[in-house]
Amino acid sequence: MSDRNESLTRTELIDIQLARSGWSKSRCTLIEEVLLQTADPSGTYGNEQFADYVLLGSDGIPLAVVEAKRTSRDELSGKRQAADYADAIKTKFGVAPFIFLTNGKEIQFWDRDRYPPRKIAGFYTRDDLERLRHQQRYAQPLHDVAINADIADRDYQNEAIRRVTEGVDAAKRRFLLVMATGTGKTRTTISLVDTLLRAKRVQRVLFLADRRELVRQAMSEFKAHLPNESLARIESGETTGARIQFSTYPSMMQVYERLSVGYYDLVIADESHRSIYQRYKAIFDHFDAIQLGLTATPTDYIDHNTFELFDCGDGAPSYYYSYDQAIGDKNLVNYRVLDAQTNFQIKGIQGDTLPEPLKQMARDQGVELDELNFDGSDIEKGIVNQGTNDAMIREFMDKSRKDVRGLPHKSIIFSVSHAHAKRLYESFNRLYPELQRQGMAEIIDSHMERADATLDDFKYKTMPRVAISVDMLDTGVDVPAIQNLVFAKPVFSRVKFWQMIGRGTRLHTDKASGKVKKDFLIIDHWKNFAYFKLKPDGEVDHPSEPLPVRLFRLRLEKWLLLHAQQLDTDPAVTELQAMLAALPRQSINVRPHWDELDALMQQWPTPSQTVQEQLSQTIAPLMRLAPLSGLDELQFRVWCERLTVAWLKSDEAEQAKVTERIQEAVVSLANNIPEVQRVQEQRAWVCSAGFWKHLDLSRLATLQATFAPLMRYRTSTPSTTVEINLPDSITQRSWIIYGPTGEGAFAESYREQVEVLVRRLADELPALAKLKSGENLSDDELDSIAATLNQTDLFVTEDTLRKAFEHPAASLSDFLRHILCEEDAHLPNREQRINAAFDSFIAQHGYLRANQLNFLRAVKTAVLRHGRITRAALSEPPLSRVGRVEALFPPQDIEELVAFANQLVDEAA
Repeated sequence: MSDRNESLTRTELIDIQLARSGWSKSRCTLIEEVLLQTADPSGTYGNEQFADYVLLGSDGIPLAVVEAKRTSRDELSGKRQAADYADAIKTKFGVAPFIFLTNGKEIQFWDRDRYPPRKIAGFYTRDDLERLRHQQRYAQPLHDVAINADIADRDYQNEAIRRVTEGVDAAKRRFLLVMATGTGKTRTTISLVDTLLRAKRVQRVLFLADRRELVRQAMSEFKAHLPNESLARIESGETTGARIQFSTYPSMMQVYERLSVGYYDLVIADESHRSIYQRYKAIFDHFDAIQLGLTATPTDYIDHNTFELFDCGDGAPSYYYSYDQAIGDKNLVNYRVLDAQTNFQIKGIQGDTLPEPLKQMARDQGVELDELNFDGSDIEKGIVNQGTNDAMIREFMDKSRKDVRGLPHKSIIFSVSHAHAKRLYESFNRLYPELQRQGMAEIIDSHMERADATLDDFKYKTMPRVAISVDMLDTGVDVPAIQNLVFAKPVFSRVKFWQMIGRGTRLHTDKASGKVKKDFLIIDHWKNFAYFKLKPDGEVDHPSEPLPVRLFRLRLEKWLLLHAQQLDTDPAVTELQAMLAALPRQSINVRPHWDELDALMQQWPTPSQTVQEQLSQTIAPLMRLAPLSGLDELQFRVWCERLTVAWLKSDEAEQAKVTERIQEAVVSLANNIPEVQRVQEQRAWVCSAGFWKHLDLSRLATLQATFAPLMRYRTSTPSTTVEINLPDSITQRSWIIYGPTGEGAFAESYREQVEVLVRRLADELPALAKLKSGENLSDDELDSIAATLNQTDLFVTEDTLRKAFEHPAASLSDFLRHILCEEDAHLPNREQRINAAFDSFIAQHGYLRANQLNFLRAVKTAVLRHGRITRAALSEPPLSRVGRVEALFPPQDIEELVAFANQLVDEAA
């Protein structure tokens, strides 16, 4: 009966499954009931036995044996039997075959050289098995393959790669990398794929993401870093033979069943979290590949099921690089939050409690008052109030981070729905039509045609500045220039919440101004941070004066100076009125000032304190809305007005400074432009000393009128450096505030007092004496010294020393060594040099394992804090808590590490 059951299992189940994977009953692909001579010393089972199936390669040599059991038996029960068959085949052919164990319902695949048996969804095809055999034969151990530093060059990225490669070498097949958005998750993945491909450990890779834009972005990055690899995108049910393939999850759901279980060697799942696996788990169950999950969600918020999917049952991912770590390492920027709810968001809208004017407005709009009974949370769900949207847009325009022109930096507004996005867009159109003519705000979501092209404009062009989005920009979109995020919707998913925050975290330097992004602003209209029990730093005032506002105030100051010196003020008044005339009258910010503006245009007032304050504080800020001129022209006009004001004040230092900038700008005009060629004589005159000797108002006005419109033709000139060595001395001293009640001193005097104090304490504090003799200090000893120094009367801290010595990156131990050891007066920026040297050291030793990289990072921290390091220190806390150096490195590498670290300290000192 059992034979018959097994026979039926094979006929009705296994034969069909094999045929589905291309194993037809032909002598060139599949042989049934193969007689094998097995080694059985006991003779219990006989030396001649029959393998159920043998699967042949294209060369006729067996690739695999299939051991079949009836459905009521455990498929693993034939494991020893199949191993004997495989040994017999290896004896005869010199190649060990793969093993399949099946009972018709379950299939286990056994790659004996590399892994224990594992359940799979179907049989491998001949192509799959031949690819695996090729890998078996030619793959290198991954620890012998160096990481390409041109792709991933940061130490934490190298450690993440090594965590995976070491796991692969140790027969693990599932990994989860948790890396904060903006820390180079994709680059790390590309470098990992590159390492696996070069080691011949994988040959076909699938990269999955949940949206087309993210697939497009990933493909672009892979192409940039692996230009010689074949890449292709799976769309519309079409598959491809490329080595690295990309797909959205929905596209892969259409085709995965047509692909064999062994089609891919590596499957990468971007933004791996529970919702992905709930909807698309079939993909991961189907493919028997190494699986790598990627996410930026902090580990506290990752669902337990996600950890289990990647065999991280203890809740620890394969590698974790947190947002806080990245901020501490200066690889990301932090955020500040402005909590801003409208009146209706807080109180809701109840018809019977509305003030009478609002009740009448509701009636005029055809709404019955008893219909209005909504909580604040119902806005944009149960009720739409355009006034609430207008309030949000006004708040954004007032509080957002802005550039020198007064326009918002790149921003994303996250809306509730496409309809809500449209209403916010209409608020921009109605309230700021002059800016919308320039295309400042655009809707970017899946409802808009050619949204990808608009997104590219948002990324790479000046306009649009503001992207109003629903879901499309919540994740994965990389725009480092973003400095404002608006949460105009409630967020209930922790995963999505952190993904949205991640849109603003990347480092960025503004090309126009050279300003470095230090943090970014989140305007939260729905108390999302409170919902997730976060208490972020609040937004602080960032007083910035846009160039049009600056120009108006300078011309105002010029007018007042001319009046005070009884000079002709008419040209200055004409300039001011021309700027007022350029204001967009329909702007929501300009409308309340119509009467004042009309009065100023008809009759300019006589100077007074009240007039000055009104014009400077109320009217001048409106200038940010005026569509005046280009950035270069505005900047030149500002310089010309600064020069005029300085000339009226007889401020020679300011005149000299601004004159140099004006001359540089005039010299930098392109010579081949007809408009510039027409003023060649005036250029030569401005560039001569004679022009500047006898300045007057007429000459200054002509300078601005002639050259300001030509500033659009400026060309960048390479800077040249002149090196010289002349004696110098301090002529201007900075003032240091160091005490809790505002005590202060000139920096030079404060430095001298601190040096006297430290040298006196060196005779009293054993820790300082150790430092003076060149020994390293523990963290506790450094903390003790810091506490002693931060006392009356000088309140010495690391921060005050950085200001006094003008070395913002030096540590407390750096300053103490400098004072006690009487080192050269120049304190170097050690941190940058030491960081760069360690990165170079890691790049030169591309074979380092993850634990070694982790230890190296700890050594770098110790060197930054304490300076020179001894061999013994590597085996003592805090380094010994990271790992045992003798177990991590061979003796010669330990000596090399100590020598490298100390040579580095000596060079950086």
